[in-house]
Amino acid sequence: MGEDDVYINNLFELLNIRFAPAQSGAPEEYGGIEEMVALQQEFAIFQKGRSFQKSAAIMNLGGFWNARSKNRWYQMLADLNSYESNIEGMNGDEAIVSSLIENLASAKPLPVYFKAHDSRVEGQKRVLIEKGPVKGFFIEADYLIISLPMKPRTA
Repeated sequence: MGEDDVYINNLFELLNIRFAPAQSGAPEEYGGIEEMVALQQEFAIFQKGRSFQKSAAIMNLGGFWNARSKNRWYQMLADLNSYESNIEGMNGDEAIVSSLIENLASAKPLPVYFKAHDSRVEGQKRVLIEKGPVKGFFIEADYLIISLPMKPRTA
């Protein structure tokens, strides 16, 4: 994303808040994964044949800081269809969309954690999807973890 790389952490944060773990159950704390399940049931935001980029745009998850960074972020998400994934027979975009559809329709949907990994490392130039805890001690919960391959603009 070039000069807009400084926004990348914030863009991941927008995704992670949108798919965050359920809170106490109080009405004023409704959001995160609970809300995403309801939105998916009503509007089918994630659909086979619709790119993850389009679904992110529907939810306005491209940031609001400036148009250039938003458009570069959406272009990066659109390019995920050119990457492999660790799910056999699916490119990166298809794997993300399929995993989100399956997770949001499950009896016990997991919160989703989006992150990036260094695509310059051999074997890592692909979208990685797994289930498990997020590294860190402050939240003890399993997640659906979606890791996007990224590298510095100069690499």
